[in-house]
Amino acid sequence: MRPLALIFALILGLLFCLAAPATASSSSSSSSSSSSSSSSSSSSSQHSPQAASDESELICHTPNPDECYPRVFVPTHDFQPVHDDQQLPNGLHVRLNIWTGQKEAKINVPDEVNPDVEGLPVDQAVVLVDQEQPETIQIPKGAPKYDNVGKIKEPAQEGDAQTEAIAFAETFNMLKTGKSPSAEEFDNGLEGLEELSHDIYYGLKITEDADVVKALFCLMGARDGDASEGATPRDQQAAAILAGALSNNPSALAEIAKIWPELLDSSCPRDGGPISDRFYQDTVSVADSPAKVKAAVSAINGLIKDGAIRKQFLENSGMKQLLSVLCQEKPEWAGAQRKVAQLVLDTFLDEDMGAQLGQWPRGKASNNGVCAAPETALDDGCWDYHADRMVKLHGTPWSKELKQRLGDARKANSKLPDHGEL
Repeated sequence: MRPLALIFALILGLLFCLAAPATASSSSSSSSSSSSSSSSSSSSSQHSPQAASDESELICHTPNPDECYPRVFVPTHDFQPVHDDQQLPNGLHVRLNIWTGQKEAKINVPDEVNPDVEGLPVDQAVVLVDQEQPETIQIPKGAPKYDNVGKIKEPAQEGDAQTEAIAFAETFNMLKTGKSPSAEEFDNGLEGLEELSHDIYYGLKITEDADVVKALFCLMGARDGDASEGATPRDQQAAAILAGALSNNPSALAEIAKIWPELLDSSCPRDGGPISDRFYQDTVSVADSPAKVKAAVSAINGLIKDGAIRKQFLENSGMKQLLSVLCQEKPEWAGAQRKVAQLVLDTFLDEDMGAQLGQWPRGKASNNGVCAAPETALDDGCWDYHADRMVKLHGTPWSKELKQRLGDARKANSKLPDHGEL
C-alpha cells in the first residue's frame, strides 16, 4: 500500500503548485485595480477646479426641483433662454427677443449662417436691389426718349454711404427677425433707421418688406418702457420711421397700400391683438407723450394720402383719436395740435395743398352743449367747437384757418346727411 500512498501524495502536491500562481495573479490584479482606482480618485480630487462646484450649483426660486436651473448657463448648439440671475460664460452667441425682452444664448459658431435671415436681400450687410441689366439695350426705332424722373437709385456704396447701408441692413434684420444682440443695439439701430428713412431709397426699402412694416406698426402701438435708458421710446421711434419713409415718397406709400388689408388683419407678437384695433382706436392717444403723438400724427398723415386707406380711416372713426388731441389745454400739446390741424387742412380742407374736398366733414356742426360733454366731445360734429377753442387758446394762424375752412366745408356739404344719420 505504501507505493500507492506515495503516488497520491505526489499528485496532490503537483495540483497545489499549479493553482498557486493563478491565485497570486488574481490577487495582484485585484490589488492593482484597487490601487489604480484609489490613485485616479486621489488625482481627480487634487486637480478638480473650483469652477466645477459653481457649475453644478443650482438656483431654485420655488420648492419645485423641476424649476431649478444651473447658476452658470450651460450652452448647447440651440438657442436657450437665459435667466436674469444666471452667469454667462464668455464667447457665446447671445441675442435678445425684441418683443418679450427674453435673452437667449447658444454656442457660438464662427461664420454660421443665421437661418432667420436666410434669403434676405443682403450681401455683406448691404441691401441689394434685384435688377437685370442687359449689356446692350435695343431701343426700337422712333421710341420716345427715356425719362428717368422718379426713378429711385441706390446710393453709391462708398465711405459714409457704405457705413449707412451696413447700419440699415443690421436694423432691418432686427426688425424682420425680432432678434437683437442687445436692447441698446436695437434702440441705437432704430435711431439710425429714423434718420435714413427720410431718404427716398431707404424709405422705399423699409416699406417693401411686409414683416418690417408689421414690426413698425406693432412697435408704434406697443406703448411700453422697454427702450434702454436715455433712448427715444420705441413707439415714438417706430412712428417717426414710418412717417419719414412715407414723406414725399409715393412709391413707399404704394408698397404699404398693397399689403394694407393683410397688415390690419395680422396680430402683434406681444399681445396677439389685431393691428387694426390699435391703428383705428389708439395710434394717437393723449395717454402718450406729446412727442409720440406728433410722430404718430405724421405717420397717419402719410398713410391717408392713399385714397383707399383714407376711406377706411374715416369709416372706422379714425378721426376721433385726432380730435382728442385738440381737447388738450396744456401748452406742451400745442405742437401736436398744430400737426393735427395741418393733417386736416392738407387732406380734407385745403384744395391748394392737394385736399379732395367733399370727403370730410359730413353733416352739420354740433352745438356747444354736445361738444362740452365728455361723452360726446369727440363726435364728428365737434371739430368746429374745438377749433374755436384752439383760436381762443392759441390765436395762431393755423387755428384760425382750421376754424374758417371747417365752417366753409360745412356750408359746402350742407346737402349731405347730418353726421348723426351716417
